[in-house]
Amino acid sequence: MKLGVTLALICALFSKAPALRCYQCMPQLFGDCTDTQTYCPHQCDSKTIVLNFGDQKHEIHSKTCAIAEQCVTGSLNLGHMKMTFNTKCCSTDLCNSQKVTALPQGSPNGKICYACSKDGCSETVRCEGDEDRCISTTVNSGGVKMTMRGCVSRSLCVGDTTNIEEAGITGDVRCCEGNLCNRAAGVKLSLLIMLVSLLSSILFF
Repeated sequence: MKLGVTLALICALFSKAPALRCYQCMPQLFGDCTDTQTYCPHQCDSKTIVLNFGDQKHEIHSKTCAIAEQCVTGSLNLGHMKMTFNTKCCSTDLCNSQKVTALPQGSPNGKICYACSKDGCSETVRCEGDEDRCISTTVNSGGVKMTMRGCVSRSLCVGDTTNIEEAGITGDVRCCEGNLCNRAAGVKLSLLIMLVSLLSSILFF
């Protein structure tokens, strides 16, 4: 009898145990932030995004909760703008204390995709590193419609496509295989790339 009560108490204690503890640090665009602690149901992550636009370069570091689909590493190359993502996920308490390093510059890999400029979307861009897909996206921001095309890593071409209605921005993002395949629609791309489109539209258009 005593053994049964003891086991019941142990089970009750463990069932009320807190979730995984993670550091959280969400900067405002390119600003710094201070680590705080939060509880996460799945994993912790530490992410570094590097944004290159012309001769400007910005690094964004963040830490927060994550699910497996968000633990991605890869790059997006629109010709005039390039973004790289390096994410490290872990599943022990406060395991995301360190910043992750930025991805190194990739070399041209022989793949070519269409890209857009102010004169239209007939230009081409040479893909680099593991960018083995072409992308095509149309983003509506504040009533302004923008088309973006370029190269992207396969690792980013996963997940569900979702409209970012909360930000007042909707968009359709697609990816495809083969050189210059992004003249027309292809396979739907992930929410992560839609967020990239959102970020670029907010910052540069």
